[in-house]
Amino acid sequence: MTRKKVSRGFLLWICLSIAAQCANAAPSQSTTWQQWLAATEQEAVSAGVSSAVANTALNGLTPDERVLGYDKTQPESRLSYKQYRQSRGDDARVRMGVNEYRRNAPLLNRVARTYGVSPCVMVSLWGMETSYGHYVGSFPVIRSLATLAFYSDRSDYFHEQLIDALQVLNGGHIDNAHYVGEWAGASGQPQFMPASFQKYAVDYDGDGRKNIWTSLPDVFASIANYLVQYGWQANAPWGYEVNVPAQLGLKMGENNWYPVSTWQSAGVTLTNGQSIPDSLDEAVLIMPDGGPGLLAFHNFFVLKEYNNSTYYAGTVSHMANAICQE
Repeated sequence: MTRKKVSRGFLLWICLSIAAQCANAAPSQSTTWQQWLAATEQEAVSAGVSSAVANTALNGLTPDERVLGYDKTQPESRLSYKQYRQSRGDDARVRMGVNEYRRNAPLLNRVARTYGVSPCVMVSLWGMETSYGHYVGSFPVIRSLATLAFYSDRSDYFHEQLIDALQVLNGGHIDNAHYVGEWAGASGQPQFMPASFQKYAVDYDGDGRKNIWTSLPDVFASIANYLVQYGWQANAPWGYEVNVPAQLGLKMGENNWYPVSTWQSAGVTLTNGQSIPDSLDEAVLIMPDGGPGLLAFHNFFVLKEYNNSTYYAGTVSHMANAICQE
């Protein structure tokens, strides 16, 4: 592995943190992995992490070559929206969602009353992220984030996530041995990055831990709270899958909001041919590659805060409708 270049100011701070004599170091000099780990440990302690937690998590840590491989070789592929939806929200995943919805209905309904988020949406997001908790990842989160913080082109971002991850451990929400997730550091059944965990995770079962790994009350409440904090509107639709006439006469796209009545008058209909339900709200019309058109309301864009992808938000919405047979 190549050594990471650091700025003069950051290098001097590292050196002071580990009591090294390098006040005259030039900007072109580099720091080693072990020096950087020592400085990161000191930073975490200064941020309130106990020295025992920080040392246990970072001492003897080595970079993860698998993480670097994923970071450098993320696949580039262009799927149509229908292809994406079929791969991520196929019939089998919907059937699983129906079963999970029925199994957990009392809890889901209780969380829905607390937060005003549809149980169907909670289950759909849960299914999209980890296949209803069955695939949560196996990469040690601290090791992944440290690797990316040191070597990635987005080192500042991952460094901040690493400090937040150490705070998660320090809070006793999970122990380091079980703190695993996907390769870039997202963890738990909702797949929260550490910073998102700090902001949105909820101790809904009241046991003193925000346990998004094994506590379904905490999982569902954390998903709902995430959406609410981004402005989810209770009892409001995400939107509809629609047919778009060849001659529309209105501008499509995320910046072109019109009243529903205007879309109705322009000939936009539901994919089953029926009229769009009357609403006083405004909506935009999006046409992802391969269609169908998506007449999207405010809540659709809240879903995009979970994953900034029209394909993702459309698939979550499609699954939510299918799970609850709406």
